[in-house]
Amino acid sequence: MTIAESLIAQFDKMVQRDGGSLELLGTEGNVINVGYRLGADPTCAEGACVLPDAELQALMSETLQRRDPSLRVVVSLMERSAGPDLPNGGKTA
Repeated sequence: MTIAESLIAQFDKMVQRDGGSLELLGTEGNVINVGYRLGADPTCAEGACVLPDAELQALMSETLQRRDPSLRVVVSLMERSAGPDLPNGGKTA
């Protein structure tokens, strides 16, 4: 398992608790590109808060620096898949 795959596996467990998911979009040189699909309502209207992408990137960066300081991670928001249990078909406001 590569450092990128290991990083995704570690943090995917965290965001899955909120119904989110991470995807390795690829690597370019020393940059690991990660896609982040938000989980539950990001406005916390229903009492379920979601980890913001900037905070996720900061946490992943800190972890990555301990493993290999030459690497960096970039987290990009991805649209959630539409589903019957998601308000507005899974789209955020």
